[in-house]
Amino acid sequence: MKKFLLPLIASGFLFGANNATVAQDPFEQMDKLFKMQMQQMEAMQKQMDAMFKALESQTPSVKMPVIVSSGGIMSSGLQDKGDHYEIAIKKGDSVNSKVNVEAKNGVLTIKVEETKAVDKNTTYGVVKSYSSSSYMQSFTLPKDADENKVSYDTKDNNIIVKIAKKDKK
Repeated sequence: MKKFLLPLIASGFLFGANNATVAQDPFEQMDKLFKMQMQQMEAMQKQMDAMFKALESQTPSVKMPVIVSSGGIMSSGLQDKGDHYEIAIKKGDSVNSKVNVEAKNGVLTIKVEETKAVDKNTTYGVVKSYSSSSYMQSFTLPKDADENKVSYDTKDNNIIVKIAKKDKK
C-alpha cells in the first residue's frame, strides 16, 4: 500500500505546484522599489537646486557654504566668473586618481576614482595594503552655460572645473 501512495502523493504535489500562483521575484520587487526611490531623490535634488538658485539670486553677495558629502568630496559651489563659471572640488591626496568631468542635459557631473597602495615594513615582513574609493557630485548648470566648452585642471588636491558661457547673439 505504501508503494502506491508515494507516487500518488508526489504526483499530487506536482499537479498542485503547477496550478499554484507563482510568487513575484523578490529581486524584481526590490529593483522597482529602488527605481522609485531614485526618481523621488532626483525630484528632490531638482527642487533643492531651484531653491538654492533662488536664494543665490535674491542675495548675490552671500556665497553658499562649503558642502561636504559622505564620499569626502567638498565643493565651494558654482561661481560666476564673468565670461565663465567655475567650481572647485577637493579630492583626496592619492596620486592614482582618475577624474571624469562631463556636462550633459544641463547637469555637470564630476566623478573621481582613487586608489592607494601602502607598503609597511614590520618585523615579520612587508605588509601591503590597498584602498580604493570613488565619489561623484552633480550640479545643475545655468541656462547660459556651454556644455560643449568644459575643461578642468588638477592642482594640489583640487579639481578646478571651468564652464564657458554661451555666446550672446
